[in-house]
Amino acid sequence: MLDERTSRLLSAINESCASGSYKLMEESELLCCFPKTMRVDGDSLKAMLAYLEEHKYIEVGYAEEGEYCLRPLPEGRLYFEQSKSDRRQRIYRRIEAFLLALLGGFTGGFLGALSAMLLP
Repeated sequence: MLDERTSRLLSAINESCASGSYKLMEESELLCCFPKTMRVDGDSLKAMLAYLEEHKYIEVGYAEEGEYCLRPLPEGRLYFEQSKSDRRQRIYRRIEAFLLALLGGFTGGFLGALSAMLLP
């Protein structure tokens, strides 16, 4: 699972390289996808790119003087689809648990009322 900053960077790379081919990107172009509150600088950007490359989310053709040649790999594109799927499954499980608890409550209440009515 990626942290918020690395996830934003991967999302920006995926959007920029929609065709899946290499794209030349400047450091300032990559840094503009982060709000100032995240305090991302050139060094942390390099660390995030290295992490993404190490885990096979992107491929870095070269990195020189603030310019990066980047390409998203299939694993990087699938990351967001899988996280959406996981989120949906968690929501469905919570809804299912709520409905089962509600059904159990109504069933218990009904059986309790029925037994109180049948007993003199």
